[in-house]
Amino acid sequence: MAEHRYKKEVLLGDERNRANSALVRYGPYLYLSGSDGNRDLKTEQVDPELDWQATPQCHNAYGRQALRLQKAGYSGEDAIWCENFTSGQSWRLERMGTWPDHFGEDGHQKVVSFGAQAKMAGTNMMTAVIQALTPDLEREVLVAQPTRGRASRITRAGDFTYVIGVRGRSNPFTQEAAREEVDDQFEVEAFYTYEWLRSHIEQGGGTLDDFVRTDCALKRVGDVTRYHTNMKERFGGKIPFAGYAVGTLLGGRGLMEIGGVAVNAGSTKEVAWLAEDPDRAQAVKANGLVFASSASGLADAATGAIKQELYGDQTGQTRQALRRLEAALNRFDTTLDQVLRLDVFLDDIYFEDEFIKIASEMLGPDAPAMNIVGTDLQHNAEVELSAIAGA
Repeated sequence: MAEHRYKKEVLLGDERNRANSALVRYGPYLYLSGSDGNRDLKTEQVDPELDWQATPQCHNAYGRQALRLQKAGYSGEDAIWCENFTSGQSWRLERMGTWPDHFGEDGHQKVVSFGAQAKMAGTNMMTAVIQALTPDLEREVLVAQPTRGRASRITRAGDFTYVIGVRGRSNPFTQEAAREEVDDQFEVEAFYTYEWLRSHIEQGGGTLDDFVRTDCALKRVGDVTRYHTNMKERFGGKIPFAGYAVGTLLGGRGLMEIGGVAVNAGSTKEVAWLAEDPDRAQAVKANGLVFASSASGLADAATGAIKQELYGDQTGQTRQALRRLEAALNRFDTTLDQVLRLDVFLDDIYFEDEFIKIASEMLGPDAPAMNIVGTDLQHNAEVELSAIAGA
């Protein structure tokens, strides 16, 4: 067994007594499971009065995350990376306006964010995904929030740099706007999106090659292959970072939103390439963490070939996706029991509780923090996973 840099510690169990963790610590890293807005903070029961009440649901979703951190001896001020999956983007600014209440007047200025619409269960309007860092790590904002209640564009803290989710509606260097409803709109917006990421990361002396993970929400799931092709062209024939690309409603103009995590300038990373597509990263190791790319419940663990017999089989795809994820982690001598954050994408969001029960059989007693989101998945899959694990 490989020696890990830090010890994985489950600081809080799930409030609803499910087989996942509410808060996992790995050295200075604090990973929290997704938090829904339609559940009462005291009882964890769905509150019917919150139906269509976006701002109160935001207070619940963020408030639970701040409460978890407080119970573990930290605070909402320690948040660094906030990903928001919502029923709509029309109330995006109202959502951001609740941040100071939970992340603090000073702390919320240092948090980077990502947001997209997703398939929501019942009356839920908001699932908040949070990573925090222990307060001993200094945070350096490299591109500040434009106004109170907005996110930092890029924050460097500890061994990594966190970059806000961006869209490619314009080129930050030339101010040229992307044309809409034209044949090359996707390619232009993909280029501009990464130009925005480049404009941010260069403020800290880094480059796009420093990314270890990118999160990509696409308006059309059918564009996943197109996105991978585009990224290979952008990065000299290879995609040198882990990541996922799923289909969401997204909301607003633009075809994609992309953000991510990079190593700090001057740091190194190792890349393990997919067997079936040696120009795409299967996993990336950097500074004591392993970032695993998306693992489909339809993909053969070793070859990536689509297993036709698993179509429509949610249980079978759950186990297969975990086998595929384990194969990625094994590239750097780590295992499922060292997963700290598990991002779970389901075609059917109502499969959430059943997924947790099935996955617990393979994940071991110290379950990771889980973020479960309803999205459209490539190849009409039912389940897709990505993860951050201890190296």
